[in-house]
Amino acid sequence: MNDNILVLQAIFDVAVVLYILLSKYFSAKEKNGILQLVESLRNLLEKQKELINTANNKIMEQQDRLNLLLEDVRRKNTLLTDLLTTIKNKTYKNSLKDKIIEMKNDNKSIDDMARELNMSKGEIELIIKLYEEEHR
Repeated sequence: MNDNILVLQAIFDVAVVLYILLSKYFSAKEKNGILQLVESLRNLLEKQKELINTANNKIMEQQDRLNLLLEDVRRKNTLLTDLLTTIKNKTYKNSLKDKIIEMKNDNKSIDDMARELNMSKGEIELIIKLYEEEHR
């Protein structure tokens, strides 16, 4: 019986040693797996960061281009506004419309205006009507 106890003790000791070795083996495997997973995630994050930086650079380039275009449009709009104002000022003072409005303000009749300006009464009436609608 003593021999059986020694055999059982030896089997138990071998089992404990085997358990400890297997635990360390699987613990090391698990640790390596976790380290590989962490490394993969780190690499993935680095690639994501590079993609985000590239996208941000492209966005900034596009914003710069848009700002240049906007500035160009503003400059051209200012030039066009100045040109239209100049044209309007040069032509408006001596325009036919001004003569008709001036004659109307002097209480001239439509017939008199038409005769004097060599125009039809309908044209005179239309110009007066448009002027009055414009200045309401």
